[in-house]
Amino acid sequence: MYKIIVAKDWQTMCRNRTWLAGCLLLLLMCGIAFTGTLQQDAQLQTQRLAADSLFRAQWDQLRAGNPHDAAHFGTWLYKPLSVLSSFDNGIHHVSGYTMRVEAHVQHMPAAAPVQPADNYLRFGAFTPAAVLQLFFPLVIIFCCYQLYVQEREAGTLKLLLIQGGARGVLVRAKAGLALLLSNGLLLACLLLLLPALFFWRGGITSAISVQALLLTIAYMLYASVIALLCMAASVLLKRSNQALLLLLAGWLFAVVILPRMTAAAGDMLYPLPAQSVVQENISRAEKSGIHGDEPRVQRQQQLEARWLKQYQVKTTAELPVNFDAILMQAAEDYMQRIYEDQTRHIDSIIRLQHSITAYAVLLDPYLAIRELSMALCGADYMHHAHFFAAARRYRNDFIAALNHEMAYGGSKTGDYSWKADATFFKQMPVFRYTPPGTGEILRQQYLAGISLLIWVTAGLLLLGKLSRQESAG
Repeated sequence: MYKIIVAKDWQTMCRNRTWLAGCLLLLLMCGIAFTGTLQQDAQLQTQRLAADSLFRAQWDQLRAGNPHDAAHFGTWLYKPLSVLSSFDNGIHHVSGYTMRVEAHVQHMPAAAPVQPADNYLRFGAFTPAAVLQLFFPLVIIFCCYQLYVQEREAGTLKLLLIQGGARGVLVRAKAGLALLLSNGLLLACLLLLLPALFFWRGGITSAISVQALLLTIAYMLYASVIALLCMAASVLLKRSNQALLLLLAGWLFAVVILPRMTAAAGDMLYPLPAQSVVQENISRAEKSGIHGDEPRVQRQQQLEARWLKQYQVKTTAELPVNFDAILMQAAEDYMQRIYEDQTRHIDSIIRLQHSITAYAVLLDPYLAIRELSMALCGADYMHHAHFFAAARRYRNDFIAALNHEMAYGGSKTGDYSWKADATFFKQMPVFRYTPPGTGEILRQQYLAGISLLIWVTAGLLLLGKLSRQESAG
């Protein structure tokens, strides 16, 4: 009986062309989004590799007057793009992926200027992930909303029952068809996109392969949730237009209203300080001390007294080391403490803001798949903060190494004409960044994964209950 019902519904779908049109439209949108993001990422990657090679060549050929002059020349750091970022680029367009390294200044990661955009971009960048998260549910809704209720409206339900069918069997068969078609279409999209992405981008590792597999499973759970909700609405409501209206209202609430409500709630409950306020706090802490009790002049005098006492001399000019460089590094160390304090404060506020969304994923499968997708593609806030922390550590070590060479490499206090050997600049280490592992991603996004599993389980239980009720009726 199952095969007969599935075959009959499949023939009905093929006759009205709805499913075929939905499939072609989804594949077309995924293809356009994939081509655009892949082209942009390839161009960006080429530019970054060229810029990175240029800056390193300039550094290796540096003819600076001394290491501190070289610290002012500085360099640039670039966040590596994950292979999967062409599928979902998450917050990359606003979070920043390059960072300037120079003495005395702690830069934040910089992003490209925000460009004017059409209204549809308020949903985010037009990527394959955005198509599957936003528009794929609409395809499922328009193809599955009347799978069961149309039998009631057309009067064919009684005919099916007379021929030996049972209401419960009808519900289960149609739900199985909805799951099969939605997941089949999803797999068709992913099997076209991901292999093509791996072919063009290259650099596939075992971690990337595992993340791609987890990404596929997550989207299959998402598609299953939508299909099960469509079937539940089709069984519960008496008319197909009612089912369609309810499902479209649910889609609008889940992908438009609730995400903006959670973002607005986070911003209202945990507002971020203005950049001017942060900079003012940094300047005040540098001048007067982190706690307001260590003025800059006092810190310098204490440092000078400690070094003079250590070497039993009366002036810094008599020191066997370059006290200017020691003083500059002490200032760097103190500024690092200030920036660390401010960064922790800002980071804690951002995480509190995001906690609203982190818990709202239990109420909204769209939020759950969005969070999981960004994380598995290396484009969420956790990856941004991880890169920024690694880049800041490299920057601090980089500047410290230059100041150390000036302090202990043979120059004396006040001797700014001293030059370091060219081989010293060439041996400065290259920035290497290792992103968080798959285990860390799953630990951060366990609520999103649990949410999708709960929604699928709830959908199956609801359809099971409706199936039993239909059989009893």
